[in-house]
Amino acid sequence: MYPSAKARELAILLRISRELDVCGDLTATVDNPSELIAWGSVLVDPQVLAWRAQDSGCRFVQVGADHHRAPVRGHVTAVLSCDQHPDFWDALPVENLEAGVTRSLSLRELAQAWEAMPISPPDSWTTPEPPPESPDRVA
Repeated sequence: MYPSAKARELAILLRISRELDVCGDLTATVDNPSELIAWGSVLVDPQVLAWRAQDSGCRFVQVGADHHRAPVRGHVTAVLSCDQHPDFWDALPVENLEAGVTRSLSLRELAQAWEAMPISPPDSWTTPEPPPESPDRVA
C-alpha cells in the first residue's frame, strides 16, 4: 500500500521538523506482524482488536492505547492489514470472524501467532552463485 501524495508531503515535513507534538489521535499503518507486536510492547495497557471491514470484508488487527505524554497526547493505534498476511491471520484465534465484527485479543495471542509463522524464504529465493575465478587474479 503506497501513501497518497498528501501523506508523503506530510511525512517529509515531519522528518525535517525539529520537534513534534501531537494533540489528538494518531494511527500508524504497519507492514508486518512484528511491527504490530513492537507497538503493542511499547504502549501501556494496549487493547488488541481483530476486525473485518463491513463493506469489503478485509481483515485487520490493531493495537491501541491512550497516551498522555509527549510527543503524542491522545489515542495511539497501529493497524496491520492482514490480507497481505493470511498465515498470521489464520494463526490468530479469530476463526469464522464475520465482516463487520470485532474480536478482542491479547498481546500474548499476537506473539503466539507470530511464533507459529513458518520461517522459510520465498519460493523464488535462491542462493547466488559465487563470481567465477578471474584468470588475472594473483594468488
